[in-house]
Amino acid sequence: MSFAAAESKKNAIQRMRLAALDRLSLIDTPAEERFDRITRIAREVFNVPVAEINLIDDMRQFTKSPQSVDASPNSDLDNSFCIVTIETPNLLVVPDATMDERFATRTTVTGERHIRFYAGRPLSMGDDVRVGTLCLVDTVPREMNEVEQQLLDEMGLWVERELRDTVSAAEARAAQGSADSVPIDHGDAVFSNSAGAARTADLDTQPVFEVVGASLPLRKFGTDFFTWHRTDNFIELTVADVMGKGAAAAEVAANIRAAFDAPHEDGDVASTLREVNAEMSHGLRLTSTFATLLHARIDLDSGVVDYVDAGHGLTLIVRSDQGVERLDSTGFPLGLMPRGTWEERSTILQPGDILVSFTDGLLNLFDGTIDSFDRVVELVRASSTPQEVIDRVVGLNRRGRARDDLTIVAISCTA
Repeated sequence: MSFAAAESKKNAIQRMRLAALDRLSLIDTPAEERFDRITRIAREVFNVPVAEINLIDDMRQFTKSPQSVDASPNSDLDNSFCIVTIETPNLLVVPDATMDERFATRTTVTGERHIRFYAGRPLSMGDDVRVGTLCLVDTVPREMNEVEQQLLDEMGLWVERELRDTVSAAEARAAQGSADSVPIDHGDAVFSNSAGAARTADLDTQPVFEVVGASLPLRKFGTDFFTWHRTDNFIELTVADVMGKGAAAAEVAANIRAAFDAPHEDGDVASTLREVNAEMSHGLRLTSTFATLLHARIDLDSGVVDYVDAGHGLTLIVRSDQGVERLDSTGFPLGLMPRGTWEERSTILQPGDILVSFTDGLLNLFDGTIDSFDRVVELVRASSTPQEVIDRVVGLNRRGRARDDLTIVAISCTA
């Protein structure tokens, strides 16, 4: 290929990348939990000090996640590793940047950042249009084995799905705006379950739990859901958000819900999640779909909550003593890996506490950023019962223009 032809191809690729970034409209936007949960999990799984999602335009590298309060999210391309990563569809692994002539003299290596190890996974918007990277950075040299590289590739699929959903949601809002100039009332689409007084027989000593939930689909087919059931000793709860839109994704959501509703061998919540993942994984991978979710079991005698979080990260316990506990998310989404592993964790729901688990649509009723968690806490504190929490959320959804499906479950414990 001649130099002129190569330059023409390079310019065409750049134009396609810039057009894709324009559709995303994520450059210069604040931090969002849906991206931060990915980089947070990547840091823990790969044991690196830095994991980033970067977007590359013609002038700069923009760090979408995480955004440091004391540093600019923008950096120049001359010292970027990621600008090299997006030149091919393959992972770029640099065990020791000081030994790689492409990077050894860059200030990110010789200067304060002191980059030694780098691994970058290019992010594509389809048709091989690469807009950025999911990357790992360490200040000491290290190797990356084949299993770790496959894992980074799988996490890149997660980011790409979030990027595609960003475009789909924007297109849905535009379609709504052209068809209707007033907020859409989702009241007819609301459904809720209430456990009422889920208590054991000893009324003097046993706590009482109330469960109320609602799903508010943005369009005809909702792709997130909640489901719960009660046994003699437990409440089992699942809150899930299926990545994707439309009838196909809604069918996947229905299948996942049915899988959790079906009887399972008497095991812990992590075993149940592994069982559902094994059952659903093949179909999810065929459709390039996966789901973030919380699966929990609440002991009706003690209030102990055993849970696994598969990339969900949107569950809070608002304590009666004014404290707030956010349930950890360190596991991968359902369907992302055929043999996913999840760590079971425990907390306790005490009298006066309210647990809320929700999907991204609730954060988007505020500003969609991490700061929205504070607004959710304020909403719960202003409510005296789970039903009031749900009513307030439904009211917010009616008054504002929803940007995504919204599902929320609230659970209270009283003496």
